[in-house]
Amino acid sequence: MIKSQKVCLRISLLIVCPILLAFCPVIASAGDVNVKGYTRRDGTYVQPHVRSAPDSSRANNYGPSYNSFELARPKQRDNDRDGLPNYRDNDDDSDGRGDDTDSSQYGDAGDMNNGSIYGSDR
Repeated sequence: MIKSQKVCLRISLLIVCPILLAFCPVIASAGDVNVKGYTRRDGTYVQPHVRSAPDSSRANNYGPSYNSFELARPKQRDNDRDGLPNYRDNDDDSDGRGDDTDSSQYGDAGDMNNGSIYGSDR
């Protein structure tokens, strides 16, 4: 390699590397969104939580949390208790319909303690 080629290569690396490094944090954190606690207009307080980043698929969402354990560990939520976490399960309520086409992705959407697949233990 001649000297001018080496100089051009170094200049290119000095320009490209910082640009690539600037986007690394965005790429690394694209899967989760940290939501700070807030109060709704009706006075209800929403605890801080982690949710999956919005995208075109409903099948890779974490799903709702029903207790403090699930709130702190969204990737361990398993709505239908089949051993597969919601974000990897294409049928979160085991009703035979895929999450992307299921109108009630997590079972009874009205009241998870009344008439859900869990019964009243949650």
